[in-house]
Amino acid sequence: MTLPTAAAPDQVSVSHCLLDAQGRVLSAHGADRPYYAASTIKLHVLLAALEAAEEGRIDLAASVPATRTFLGADGVPFTLGGDHLDPTHPAEGAGIEVAELLRRMIDRSSNEATDHVIELVGLDAVAEMIAQLGLRSTRVERLIGDASALAAGATNETGAADLAATLLAAVRGAGSGDAGEGATEGAAPLVPATPLLPASRTLALSALRAQQIPVIATALRPGVDHGSKSGWVDGYRHDVAFVGDPDGPGLRVLAVMTAGLEPSAADARITGLVRDLLPEVSV
Repeated sequence: MTLPTAAAPDQVSVSHCLLDAQGRVLSAHGADRPYYAASTIKLHVLLAALEAAEEGRIDLAASVPATRTFLGADGVPFTLGGDHLDPTHPAEGAGIEVAELLRRMIDRSSNEATDHVIELVGLDAVAEMIAQLGLRSTRVERLIGDASALAAGATNETGAADLAATLLAAVRGAGSGDAGEGATEGAAPLVPATPLLPASRTLALSALRAQQIPVIATALRPGVDHGSKSGWVDGYRHDVAFVGDPDGPGLRVLAVMTAGLEPSAADARITGLVRDLLPEVSV
């Protein structure tokens, strides 16, 4: 089964954004350019869900029936299938904790978990989180695999600056995204006024550190603290990672987005930037 996605890019493009612990831009190129986001939208969904939990709109400890069938934008249910299913996901109707859906959405990039979480919190809540973050290049307008929404023009896209700012918000909290005076292209937007509560931040960090599909991390030295979220479909390959102690001044967040490259070539460009921009922690 082939999930509906963006049209394949017709040219090669690589963009990046590197932030320090305060959200200041250390390096950026094409960082505000929007790319088809692939699975990197799962970071925006994660933050929206954690905020919903903190406000009592969802219960992370609640058990819900696992499902692979979701309501499309046209009101007609659609079912995920084929290679886009996670073989470890619970069987249809089996109970799964909401918190586990959030972890699976990040650490193994589960599409079933992602669509389930979006249905629990709503696309409007994700859009509100994007607005809170002040993101400039990000839209999350449809569930993964919703052909009717894609046909209606809905898309999911983001840019390297937005992606870096989103991850920084997840790992550092209030005020960490202030790019300060003199910010340049790719400057990080402000993060929400209210940081994640400790339990929410712990869940986010745990899921990011458990990433099963890393790219940036493959160029890091053993023992370097990191967590990440990658995303890919034909023609697009991205990764964003925090590198270093999330509570320390040496924290760095790097986002790299690519279009028009084969996966191996994209990975080489991404890891090459890690070595160029973070030589002190790379191999």
